[in-house]
Amino acid sequence: MPDSLSRRAVVGSLGAAACGLAAGASAQAYVPQKQKQLTKAAAHYQDTPKGDAACGGCPYFTQPNGCVVVEGEISPTGWCPMFTTFSPLDRGAHAAGR
Repeated sequence: MPDSLSRRAVVGSLGAAACGLAAGASAQAYVPQKQKQLTKAAAHYQDTPKGDAACGGCPYFTQPNGCVVVEGEISPTGWCPMFTTFSPLDRGAHAAGR
């Protein structure tokens, strides 16, 4: 067997093994990274609602007075432009053809 063929076989085997290891690593439990939060000033947060929109109705709001997106103490009657009524899990569903 020529040397070039045996080298190809070895390199191919190593590549397949590396792909298998990478696939195994990605199959382990997913742990999301902690998201860096915006300051209240950067988020243009206000302690009052905007019409019917208030932090307490936003999926980013965490009880009793927190937010996934904005740092610090957040009032359930506050508001910022990141306010939404859509679940973060629903965002982008249209792009996947659902």
